[in-house]
Amino acid sequence: MEKLDHGYLNDLVVKAKSGNSNAFAELYASVAGRQYAYIYAMVRDALRAEELLQLLFEYAQMHIGTLQRADLFLCWLSRVAFRLCHDTTEGADAYELYMSLPLGESQVLLMHDLQKISVHDTADILNLGNRTIRRRLRTGRKHIQQNAPLTEEQAKTVRIEDVHVFHENHTPDAYRMAEILLNVFQNCGRESNTVPIEALSSYAVYRKERFSLQRSVLAAAMILFLLLPALFILPRYQVTYEKEGERGLPVYHVDVQSYMPVGRVTASMRHHSLPVYEAGSRSFTIEPTRNGELMIEVALMNRQVVQTAEQVTDVDAESPRLTDSEIGDDTFRLRVEDAGIGVHYNEIYAVGTSGTVYHPIAADAADGILFPYPEEAWDIYIPDYIGNLLHLNVHFE
Repeated sequence: MEKLDHGYLNDLVVKAKSGNSNAFAELYASVAGRQYAYIYAMVRDALRAEELLQLLFEYAQMHIGTLQRADLFLCWLSRVAFRLCHDTTEGADAYELYMSLPLGESQVLLMHDLQKISVHDTADILNLGNRTIRRRLRTGRKHIQQNAPLTEEQAKTVRIEDVHVFHENHTPDAYRMAEILLNVFQNCGRESNTVPIEALSSYAVYRKERFSLQRSVLAAAMILFLLLPALFILPRYQVTYEKEGERGLPVYHVDVQSYMPVGRVTASMRHHSLPVYEAGSRSFTIEPTRNGELMIEVALMNRQVVQTAEQVTDVDAESPRLTDSEIGDDTFRLRVEDAGIGVHYNEIYAVGTSGTVYHPIAADAADGILFPYPEEAWDIYIPDYIGNLLHLNVHFE
């Protein structure tokens, strides 16, 4: 399968965490095929694999806000897929040792060592290089040896035959994949995407283009022969700025003014790709999630390219801050404020030293954040709507 742009996917994860349905749909378009292949390799049933794929993305829709590192999205998603497939399978407890490893290492070990998925297919599913997969296998096995390895009897409980998952699965057609995504939004009570999944899949800026030299030479020759007069037409476009969009982020509108078809519109900050959405015919929008120099590049079908730079200064870059705390008989209350986009009270949670996740009894701007007394030290995470995070460590003697 084609490699995906890690930086672009990371920005999609950030936007999806803040509730952007188009960003979540584009994430789905980019990785659903890989996850279906992985699920199919475990259950070997096409209808069951489709059901589990829908459950997987329903879980992702509801819990993506808890993901702390956007670059671990694919490993996290594959971990959830594994759980869904094996929660009802006898012998699933045998994998707890692997689950205790760092997320990247444990998922590679589960897929390659226990489920017998090849290095190449494991790399494709997780969008990593073969060398990275082999390195994680080595470090993961070393950590396993330092702990208590699984017995041979445990390792055989749910072992899957050696398979090449991208050659044996029967991926649903585009209509069925779009139907699954619609069901995900409906079942989660979320607004569905406004950009059709077919358009997101065909636009596919999340994929790294890989053309052979022969195809590039042939395409260039055909363009030179058929469109020689149009080869030197440069793109003309206008960039307008909206200080605050619907979600409190600055929005840049790019309107292309050219008779030549648009080849692509891309945006980047610090050599890092940003999502660009089609808002209409020859009209595009960009919502930068950080301050700095925004590079916008417009290319026509004649391969003529023009760039412009915009200085972004209005993105909220500050985390929420603690303003007050109150200690009661068996609860404690925190009060926070955010000068920018606002505190995301529904996504506040705490993690104990045991790994247990805790949620507040109540959380809103008027009454603050109410937690019960912890029986262990807590790390409390308080995000705003753009992903800035206030991290508090709480320990009561």
